[in-house]
Amino acid sequence: MTTLVQSVISETEANHPTQTESNSIPLFSSESPQKVQIKWLDSGKPVLEGLESQQVEVSLSHDDKFCLCVVGQGPQGCDIIPINHRSQADWMSLFSSDRQLLLNQLLATDYESVDIAGTRLWAAIEALRKAFDTKDINLNIDSQQGDTVLFQGQAAGNELYVMTFPVSFTKDSQRMIAAIVNKK
Repeated sequence: MTTLVQSVISETEANHPTQTESNSIPLFSSESPQKVQIKWLDSGKPVLEGLESQQVEVSLSHDDKFCLCVVGQGPQGCDIIPINHRSQADWMSLFSSDRQLLLNQLLATDYESVDIAGTRLWAAIEALRKAFDTKDINLNIDSQQGDTVLFQGQAAGNELYVMTFPVSFTKDSQRMIAAIVNKK
């Protein structure tokens, strides 16, 4: 299935269709074409206008070189962040005491350096903040397989899972990816 989501356009552009607009492809059904636009709430959270009845949500993240986007039904959250060096004391100062315990749990595995563990934890928190649209999140490690860690996050009686894993791009520094997933 091919999908297209176009950004919000100015009123001037709306009165003069562009090539992108004339080639819009319907989302989810060829029987009911829909015009979908990304708009941003005052909080900075992106929303998809035109798919409210299907409960489709979007999350975006970017760093200095890359952009990550996830779209799906239900709450969405993602993060992409370069893995940079910080001392363990610097990482600890970024996290509350309960998050420091999680950092220590990650460091106790064979796969984690302090930079990978700290970046992983930061990315998971950011993805969950975007999905829950709150900063008050309870976070636990659900499972780990190799260099992939699945976290369980809870906020306001809701539960979501976020998968984190490092990636390397050609001729670039390693990054951590975090995305909300369904646990199966």
